[in-house]
Amino acid sequence: MSELQQRLERLMLRLDHMGMRVEQSVIDALQAAENADSQAGLAVDRNDSVIDREEVQIEQECIRLLALYQPAAIDLRTICTIIKVNSDLERIADLASSIGRRVKHVVEDHVDLEQNAGFQELRNATLEILGMTVRMLNSTNAETAGRVMEFDQQIDDLYKCFVQRVLDSQDRQIGGAEAVLTMINLAKAAERIGDLCTNIAEDIIFLKTGDVVRHADAFDDNYDQ
Repeated sequence: MSELQQRLERLMLRLDHMGMRVEQSVIDALQAAENADSQAGLAVDRNDSVIDREEVQIEQECIRLLALYQPAAIDLRTICTIIKVNSDLERIADLASSIGRRVKHVVEDHVDLEQNAGFQELRNATLEILGMTVRMLNSTNAETAGRVMEFDQQIDDLYKCFVQRVLDSQDRQIGGAEAVLTMINLAKAAERIGDLCTNIAEDIIFLKTGDVVRHADAFDDNYDQ
């Protein structure tokens, strides 16, 4: 194994560890929202700086490898994948941080998420797709990546259903417009996590096959470059 491949293996391991840290941030943020625990939510927000630093360090190492080795083929695809996945993981962590900051609104607006079946379904689906995505980073399995992409549609459907229920429900009158906005913002953050997991899955497929599947439906046989 070449020195470049050894360094890439270490980078993939760092990316895997970052994924696990991001997953825990999302778990903690959603738990804080359910428990209406504003202090726990703020702790998630504060801890986001650790992930930010790791994201910058991984990107810097990728740039060093590009400059030092001028890689090609699978090594170049690996570096491109690490850069893109690294960015998406950091964005997921930012969403967890956003959820954490919004917990104070859950408390102030008297929003009860623990008893909200629609939010529980969305929460569970979001954690499931995120867990699949983090495990995929370790195995870089294209088949798992395909399942992640398919699962994202379920999250989109749950999000739309939840928002419709919130807008239609008479319960929204308890907390007024502020409570409605709080619930929708939390749900949107969860839905965006699903989208970013899909982005990561697409990048893993690119790594394993060289195929760019993002926006594939925008291209056809008559596409003119």
